[in-house]
Parts: sequence; structure tokens; C-alpha cells
Amino acid sequence: MSDKHIHVLRVEGLQWVVENWSCGTGTRALFPNREEAIAAGLAKAQEKKVDLIVHTRDGRIGRRRSFGKEQ
Repeated sequence: MSDKHIHVLRVEGLQWVVENWSCGTGTRALFPNREEAIAAGLAKAQEKKVDLIVHTRDGRIGRRRSFGKEQ
């Protein structure tokens, strides 16, 4: 995963995770449902001014929203 993105994806059964990777290390937060994971990922992406990438249940990219720094 890139350090310029926050990813929301499904892992191990029905849990959803928000992943944020930077400088070779990453953080992972688990959520019981997709909506809570998206809300947390959205807040983190806005705070860090990076892209939010929400994956579908099968792992493909479902949607992407950019909060990149203004030029």
C-alpha cells in the first residue's frame, strides 16, 4: 500500500479494516461493518490530505476520493 492512500477493505470473514501505510510501517484498525470503516477512513484521509480508496467485498477498487493538498 502506498503512503499516499488510506484503504478500506474486507478481511477475514466479515470484518472491515482501515489501512494506512507510511515509510514501510503501517497501521490497521478493525471495524465490525463497512459503514464504520468508511467513516473512520474518510476522517483519516481528510486529516492527512490523502486519497481514500474503498474496496469492494471481492477486493477490487469500488470508489476513490481525493483529499490531496491544494496546489
